[in-house]
Amino acid sequence: MADWSNPKITSNYLIFVDEVKDRDFDAITLQKNALVNPPTGAIKLVRAPVKLQEWNGSAFVDLVLSVAGGGTGSSTPAGAGAALGLGTMSVQNANAVAISGGTITGVSLHGNIGLHSGTLSIYQSPGHAIVAYGPNTTAGYAGFFVGGTVAGSSYGLIVQAGFIKSDYSFQVRNQTSTLEGFRIRGDMVVLCPNYLVIPVGANRWAPA
Repeated sequence: MADWSNPKITSNYLIFVDEVKDRDFDAITLQKNALVNPPTGAIKLVRAPVKLQEWNGSAFVDLVLSVAGGGTGSSTPAGAGAALGLGTMSVQNANAVAISGGTITGVSLHGNIGLHSGTLSIYQSPGHAIVAYGPNTTAGYAGFFVGGTVAGSSYGLIVQAGFIKSDYSFQVRNQTSTLEGFRIRGDMVVLCPNYLVIPVGANRWAPA
């Protein structure tokens, strides 16, 4: 620990060299030991937590490294994110993310997903807009389920598509696409290409 007011012209020659060596040690270690009479502008490296400080004449004040200097430009997470151009997403927790706009590409969603008070619009060309696979189980779960939670005049599913005969508004086929059970064409004609079986009572069916 050096007294940075020394050496003076009146310093004793016997301690002059030690005073200079102490100042050298303080300079090379960025004040590992506390200074005595530090000059204004002296730089200090705090070891825990690691940070740089500057003596302003009465106290050591934290320094913030700019982005241009390899730093974050701030001493807070939110400020650092703004300085680095990361936006508000950079300080959101993974279990509480708020997204208000933009584009998401190539994502995989797991668990329950809720859409509240809005419309989900899917635009895909070419290719399928939605592909839903049922779970690999015999428990009776569906790959795609539409249902209401309250009684009223709301509709469970509306399919509005098709312009010409070859544009299918709705089609039902088996998993391997080798059999087609039901089709609504774009001209609103209903087809049953395989069989149409009509129930006529309990445990009784019209012949296929």
